[in-house]
Amino acid sequence: MGKILIGYATRTGAAADIAEAIADEFRGAGHEVRVANLDKDPSVDDARLVIVGSGINTAAWYPEAVGWVRASADELRGAKVAVYNTCLNAADPDKRDAALGYNDAVAARCAPISSETFGGRYVPAKVGLLSKLLAKVTGQKAQDHVDCTAARRWARNLHTIVTD
Repeated sequence: MGKILIGYATRTGAAADIAEAIADEFRGAGHEVRVANLDKDPSVDDARLVIVGSGINTAAWYPEAVGWVRASADELRGAKVAVYNTCLNAADPDKRDAALGYNDAVAARCAPISSETFGGRYVPAKVGLLSKLLAKVTGQKAQDHVDCTAARRWARNLHTIVTD
């Protein structure tokens, strides 16, 4: 079984929860999995598969996730890569395609074998002032759309791709 790195960037814990759900699936299949917050600058080492995820702010990945992908570009060339994001738009079927498109800029840097989006979480106490003001103007309330079952399903699909 291969080694897997799952790196994430999060503000509300949604991307971390998704990372752990994915890790559970791969561990259950006998893989050695390392889950790491990207702000800790994890090394790719000899990971056969690298899964990178980020929360979304104004239609873009968090800067530490983009920076990690940029800084790890050489190492990522030696592994299969998959990317995901967590955002509120992913929970709305009419906005899912747009939410998936938030991965495009990062995907252009690492040529992933798969790209996915999962519903996110909005926790007012964990966002910046600008986001709080925007939420107040739009009437947005705290919400949680994290779907770990969907993350596990995606992990099973990735496992099929990786082991073929």
